[in-house]
Amino acid sequence: MNDKPNSADQLTEDVATILVSWPLYRMFVYYGDAGHPPIPTNPKARIGVLPKRLRLFCANEHCKQETWWETSDTIFHFIRFVTEVSYQCRNCGKNTVSYWLIWRREESRNIFLKAGQYPELEERIPELLVKSLDQRDLKMYKNAIRMRNFNLGLAAVAYMRRIVENKMADMLDILHEVAISHNAPEELLKRHVEMKTEKRFATKIEYAGELLPPNLRPAGKPNPIAILHELTSDGIHAKSDEECVEVFDRCRAIFEYVFSKLRIEVEEAKKFVTSMADLTQERIKAAGTQAPVKKS
Repeated sequence: MNDKPNSADQLTEDVATILVSWPLYRMFVYYGDAGHPPIPTNPKARIGVLPKRLRLFCANEHCKQETWWETSDTIFHFIRFVTEVSYQCRNCGKNTVSYWLIWRREESRNIFLKAGQYPELEERIPELLVKSLDQRDLKMYKNAIRMRNFNLGLAAVAYMRRIVENKMADMLDILHEVAISHNAPEELLKRHVEMKTEKRFATKIEYAGELLPPNLRPAGKPNPIAILHELTSDGIHAKSDEECVEVFDRCRAIFEYVFSKLRIEVEEAKKFVTSMADLTQERIKAAGTQAPVKKS
């Protein structure tokens, strides 16, 4: 996010991103007067313009999807310390979300942050991922998201790393099975037993990345498993909570994509192996029932 927005539209777009996805208490610090025209009756005063619409998930039974939410209070006066603004779902017209905002100028810099939000940011988790995690890991993942939403990045990263560690053995088994179905090199597959007993988490992560099939590695993008390696960084404990929130957000998309997608991959791989085994058995039976050819 730009710390020197060059237009009112860009600043409003940045504010919308913060309202939709940023955790509480995380400060957006920027410089310049873009988007802050002086008030004619008080040249020293400043105003900010909030986004008219936000794109949010609506849990109403008539929605159950992302919809547009709208407010009529778009002007924020810097002379106020905390201001409340509410957005209403345009689709159902029933659900609302309220924010308590701090937006002020301190010397040469401007500060914007969410001091409160109700209902709070939801811990929505993809259904496929819910099915892939056991109750213990699912609870930890919900805790991780909750910590992230309160700007407690260190705790969020610690929870996510614990889940990855818990799932590492399963993930290696799944990736090994998928790699076999994708005709991975034999020398790569032979290292599986060794990696199962490997103590170094970083080494296991690296091997998992090598097993990952091409269709789970988008063209031009880094290896998804390698991004999770960031959770193993020795310097993670030297980072601030806000820096760890950024680490968590980068890893979260990969974590959900890989663990959700792998479930589908392994099911497809198992179906393929089973169908091939059944086909082989049928061919063997068919060959055994054929009448022997008489020699003349």
